[in-house]
Amino acid sequence: MPDQKTVLMTAEEFETRIVDWAHSRRDVVALIQIGSRVQPAGVADEWSDWDYHLIVRDAGAYRNIEWLGEIAACWSAHADRTERGVVKVSAIFSGGWEVDFVPIAAWQMKLVYWAMAHPGMNRLFPRRLQQGIANTQLVVAPGYRVIVGGAEWEGRLSALKLARPPAGITSRNFAAEIDGFWRHAVWVYKKIMRGESRAALRWMHRELAERRWTLIEEEAKLAGRPARPEARMAERWLDEQRLLQTSIETNTEQLVLAKALLAEMSLFEEVSRKVANARGFKLTDHSMVSAWMRSGLGRLVD
Repeated sequence: MPDQKTVLMTAEEFETRIVDWAHSRRDVVALIQIGSRVQPAGVADEWSDWDYHLIVRDAGAYRNIEWLGEIAACWSAHADRTERGVVKVSAIFSGGWEVDFVPIAAWQMKLVYWAMAHPGMNRLFPRRLQQGIANTQLVVAPGYRVIVGGAEWEGRLSALKLARPPAGITSRNFAAEIDGFWRHAVWVYKKIMRGESRAALRWMHRELAERRWTLIEEEAKLAGRPARPEARMAERWLDEQRLLQTSIETNTEQLVLAKALLAEMSLFEEVSRKVANARGFKLTDHSMVSAWMRSGLGRLVD
């Protein structure tokens, strides 16, 4: 008998495993497929994963990796809290098929969709509920398929069709991204000047690039382009100028890092001004710290 971990499945066979498993679990209230495989504008290929909201009575029971083997042979798995505050359980199953499950308590999603169906009351809702609505609209509204839950959950998700103003970056979050970029830029600058190239390289990608991508995504949305978070499919929604500007070369050489930091600073300044002007946000003045770093980096580059 072959080892189950080496048994390969077609995409259709694998998806059937997920569906059959969900229907067999009495504590699974609903299973909502999201992501590129069900989005009308999505482009799914052989590298696309599967994404699901796993709506259950007890979300805590699924915020681990022990249950994944009930679906199919699992090669690798990991559970982690995302930047949106939810736990995502990711798994690589036999054959390399990848799935992301977000286990959520049924009462929470019932509340989110009820609140979403009453947009006139939005300002009365606590901030966490407002954020839950915004996050759900971000990941579910582009396209979904109700696998488990039937007409009851189809009805709840119909609230996604109600017209709402786009949930762009808030003035508070914008200010936090601006201040955070320049704070961490100084840290990267000092590491470059000191010769700690690997620390500078790590922090440049971890902090500066993340904040830069947040504002580039906002800029693209303001221009009516279908931007996606985390730079996903960026090659399809960036304009020619931003494609060129985000091709920043990095390695552990001090000169290359100095040029990369200058490029990051210039791009961030340009994008932050455009977003601030478009949204009417106040842009904190960081010109003095920028000039100070440019002076030091210029001595390396010249």
